[in-house]
Amino acid sequence: MLRKLWLQEKKRLLISSILFSFGLLLGTLLGSFVNIHPDMYYRPEQEIEWYRLALNNIAVALLIAGTGFLLSIPTIIMLLFNGLMIGFIIMLSTAVHSFPTILAGLLPHGILEIPALLLAGAIGLRPLGFFARAIKLREKIQWGKEARQSVALFAVVTVMLIAASLIEAHITPVIMNLTR
Repeated sequence: MLRKLWLQEKKRLLISSILFSFGLLLGTLLGSFVNIHPDMYYRPEQEIEWYRLALNNIAVALLIAGTGFLLSIPTIIMLLFNGLMIGFIIMLSTAVHSFPTILAGLLPHGILEIPALLLAGAIGLRPLGFFARAIKLREKIQWGKEARQSVALFAVVTVMLIAASLIEAHITPVIMNLTR
């Protein structure tokens, strides 16, 4: 079932990736023009419990995925914004950390977290596709089936975000310390 869903979601995943990447590029460009002293935002060795990270990320993913019924406009805005924030933070971090340390801070958990957010974006883009098909093809939407598929996809998102949070809380700091 998940393989079939994956094949159905490829186009929406691509759109999510493009939106997120555009936001990332914009955030990187904006971050390179901002001159903020690191003491204003940098808090080294701030320990965060994995479950708080997981709850925050799941809440964000739920907003990205769950606001699709509003013609996917909030989903699009949140994908752009999340990319923008990551790009902005990367650029601000260059004042404090080396490039290997920044990668060590992002990659271990980002390998799961970013795809999970992109999948949440694909879920949030689903209703726009349903409405377009219903209007263009006069196709009747099987809302129950579509809802079950969205819930199954969001379960995958949740598992990925929990794993990413565990990595971010327990593994990322160790790897970052190795690069300092």
